[in-house]
Amino acid sequence: MAKDRPDVGEDSMHTMSAGNPTETTFLSALSRVAVAAASLIMAMSCGSRADQAMRTVERWDMVELSLTNPKGYTNPFKDVVLECRMASPSGREAKVYGFYDGGSTWRLRLMPDEPGVWNYRASFSDGARGIEGKMKCVKGKLHGPLRVSRKNPLWFERADGTPVYLCAFHLWDVDGLDRNTLAKTLDFIKSQGFNAVVGPHLTPRRGLPWERGAGAKTDFSRFNLDVWRGLDQALRALAARDMVLIPFNIFGGTNGMPKIPTRDEEDLFIRYWVARWGGFWNATYQPVSEWEEGFSEAEVTRICTRLREEDGGRHVVSVHSLEANPETVQRAPWLDYHTVQDKLMDLNPIKYAELADLSRKSKKPILAHECLWEGNLYQKEPGLDMDNMRRGAWIIALSGGQINYADEVIFPRKYQLRGRDEVYYSVVGSAMKPCGLLYGSLKILSGFMRSLPLGRMVPCPELSSGKVCLAEPGKQYVAYSPDGAAITLDLSRAEGRLKTYWLDPRTGRRSAGTSLTGGESRSFATPGEGDWVLHVAVQRRGM
Repeated sequence: MAKDRPDVGEDSMHTMSAGNPTETTFLSALSRVAVAAASLIMAMSCGSRADQAMRTVERWDMVELSLTNPKGYTNPFKDVVLECRMASPSGREAKVYGFYDGGSTWRLRLMPDEPGVWNYRASFSDGARGIEGKMKCVKGKLHGPLRVSRKNPLWFERADGTPVYLCAFHLWDVDGLDRNTLAKTLDFIKSQGFNAVVGPHLTPRRGLPWERGAGAKTDFSRFNLDVWRGLDQALRALAARDMVLIPFNIFGGTNGMPKIPTRDEEDLFIRYWVARWGGFWNATYQPVSEWEEGFSEAEVTRICTRLREEDGGRHVVSVHSLEANPETVQRAPWLDYHTVQDKLMDLNPIKYAELADLSRKSKKPILAHECLWEGNLYQKEPGLDMDNMRRGAWIIALSGGQINYADEVIFPRKYQLRGRDEVYYSVVGSAMKPCGLLYGSLKILSGFMRSLPLGRMVPCPELSSGKVCLAEPGKQYVAYSPDGAAITLDLSRAEGRLKTYWLDPRTGRRSAGTSLTGGESRSFATPGEGDWVLHVAVQRRGM
């Protein structure tokens, strides 16, 4: 459940291009990005339409075009539209909108996704002069935006087919952290195995995406550039670490944020949002939190469909539900992945085995969005019990889910209390030391999941006596015992020799492998007390 958080400092400095390095510190990454950006940023006065010298850009990197338009507009956000027509090397055509960024500056953010020479032509709707030119797109090290796996729709991959297991960290105010705090925070969570951030959740208290008009009334036709530049900063910092951003609530309408009142203003917001984010390979779209509290199903369908249309399908779209979306939303063509809210409020982590049913009913990736929030006021003592939380994480993962973790522990080791304005790591980041204890367990889990051929694996609870099993039937099986009980696996489809090992989810240590034959059910005694992960796979020749 979203809630107001303590205010934190904001830094609205605006860097110039998202880059592709994966350096371990933000400052070194940013310096390299700036060097690369110098060759990509093309600034051109609107008073000239001469062809630009052809630039070279890496596939899926951002090309940002800056245009100067000295005309005076009553409201530059809506009085004029900047539109760019692009033609790919293969002849595909695409339309991208630009956005107003203060003063007399408009920007276009392009993300070429096909190697070869691209042509582009940008113009203003009122006849003010634009720009045109060419750019050469080349293959590089970038993997491209997040998408649903083409091999197995239960999982994610990047646009070049690189598999992805999401382990996200929740940062309520990722856009509002100052640059150094953001850098240290992202470096830390990256070192713990996280590859995505969920956030921000904007609030009236800290800053809305719109300006305030007369009488402090929200003007839904004008945008707060400080907030949008803070979002840009977060996306650039994450891109430098090869990390994805999943917004929690930017569109408004729930949890204290005002609701956009008209369709025209909805469309204006969506066009502006996509214009600013469309060039970032690491952007995704998830407009609102707990949509049922402020929108009808028809409304949220319209909003997410418009987002998908405006973006052209380049980035994934989903929506955060109170629990799990209704079946009509789960099956909707605009919904790329499921989100689930089911906090671990008791000592019953086996409830997450039900995710396997969701993955079968509607074959899409699952993000356990609000499940493992350590220290959360709704989870109380069960959310501070690390055996309980670790078991929940493994059951989520092996039932087909991907993880979003929040460190909401109040120093030194307390859960939140309603009505108290207390700080925690998922709000202020490295301005304090992390108090959560689940980091190490999640690092072990995410590393293990990324070692598996997920493109060939699906939840198969019926194959294990413990009802928690991820398998490529006939070839490999991963089963979980949350309480140390023996596991019986149905290996009837597995022929030949099989190799087994146990993983201790507390330490990451693996037992020496043993060999056996398949073709029937087998029982496996756990090595000791507590929870254990069993991995059984067909033995490769020569092993």
